Amino acid sequence: MSKEMGVIVLGVFVVIEPYFGIPNTWHTFFSVIAGLVIIVLGFLLRGETLAGGHKDSPRNSFVENTVVTMVLEEEPEH
Repeated sequence: MSKEMGVIVLGVFVVIEPYFGIPNTWHTFFSVIAGLVIIVLGFLLRGETLAGGHKDSPRNSFVENTVVTMVLEEEPEH
């Protein structure tokens, strides 16, 4: 699972966890653990962003616009 997906899953867990009907001590425990994991994942994602992002994505987010011209070679006349 990617770090981004981990943050999403833990966010959903934090939202629906109060409706599980578990005791307050367990609720507090799960909330603290989920919060700590989200913090760690956030730091890891921030580190990746500062280091240049994912390996398969380009470092710069812009593309220079250039005009591409094709030169057709003409056959010499005999």
